Formats: sequence, C-alpha cells, structure tokens
Amino acid sequence: MKNTDRAILLNRISYSESSLIVTYYTFENGIQKFIFQGGKKKAHQLFPLSLSEITYYKRPDSDLGKLTSAESYQLLKEVPFNPIKSTIAFFIAEVLLKCLKTEESEKDLFLFLEEEIIRLDQFDNFTYFPILFLIKFSHYLGIFPHKENNNCIYFNLMEGVFVQIKPAGDIYYTGESVELISSIISKINEPVLTLSTSKKVREDALQIMVQYYQLHVPQFKELNTFEVIKEILYS
Repeated sequence: MKNTDRAILLNRISYSESSLIVTYYTFENGIQKFIFQGGKKKAHQLFPLSLSEITYYKRPDSDLGKLTSAESYQLLKEVPFNPIKSTIAFFIAEVLLKCLKTEESEKDLFLFLEEEIIRLDQFDNFTYFPILFLIKFSHYLGIFPHKENNNCIYFNLMEGVFVQIKPAGDIYYTGESVELISSIISKINEPVLTLSTSKKVREDALQIMVQYYQLHVPQFKELNTFEVIKEILYS
C-alpha cells in the first residue's frame, strides 16, 4: 500500500553500494524504518532533522518499508551547512532515536519537533539550545522537572524535582548549573533566552540533563554525540 507522510529524518546507515536504511519520525505513524534503494545518490538531502514529505510502501506484517521518495517541505538553510547547528542536529537526532520507539501517532510531539528544528535553523542564539531542547522535550516524555518554588537550590534527579532541603540518599546536584536549569524552566516560554553563564556551567547543565534522561528513559545509555557537542559548544 502506498503512503505519504510528513517525516523528520533521525538516522541513515549504509545498506548496500547504492542503498540506505533510514529511520524517520513521522506525523501519522511515529517511528518508521525504510530501505531506500538508490538513496546514496540523494544522500546530500538526507541530513539529520531534515523535514521531508516521504512516499513509501509498507506491508502491515513488516518492520521495514520501502521508501520511494523524500522531498523537503521545509527547506533548512543553515542546519546542513553551519557546523555548530549541524552538531546540535546530530545530538538531537540521537536523543530522539533513543527516546522514540513506537509507531503511534503523536501529532503534538511532531509539531513541537518541527517548530524546534525550524527555530534552530533560523535563530542565531543557539548557545542554550541543547539544554533548552532537553527540558522542553521532557514534557512530552512525561518527565518534566517540577519546582517546589523559586527558592529551590537542589535538583533531585531521582524524583525529578527542585527542592530547598538537601535530598538524602538520592542523586542530586546543586550550584550554578542547577540554577541555570531552574532559570531556563522559569523562562521556557520566552522566545529568546537572555542568560549569562560560563561555558563550564552550560556544559555541566547539559551533562545533568543527559544524566536525568538516563535515569528516567528506559535504555537511554551513553550518547555518541555528547563529547562532540561539548567540544564544539563549550571548549
């Protein structure tokens, strides 16, 4: 059966001399994998987080469909060519691959991801983008950190809550990196973040959020892109 859908590219791997295996997050059917025969000829169009209208065939009893075309419906002008934005795109794509596993349609999530990808492409203020993305995305995973009030100085990672009293027996952090995460949560709906922190504080905050995902998302292990993004953004 022929299908058409909007899709976000998360991964591609070589399958043969000319073909690829590609993984998309789709608007109608969640995570989908396809063989793309002759896809290597169009590899320049298949970069992480590309927004495409795809056409494919897939049998109900098969885990692997056959992709016949992938055409951009939203041209990204900077993500494929800006080395920093490309690094962030690889990081986000890997996070999504580790978190999104089902073929269920979650249209609100797709629209959120689409908006964030366009934001990454169009805005120049991407210093905090990876941290902000992990915080925003946690809402859709049901693990958004809770703040008891604005005076909390400890982030209890096990409970996913900011508290005033030092946690006993749980994994927690305090200090400037926790203050940064707390500030971002407080300003999460602002179109532009106006924060001033050191690269070390931003690196530590991102590390905390990655660890938070590892504690709360099943099978979320080490990120291959984490060291690269630290080198690009925080070195």
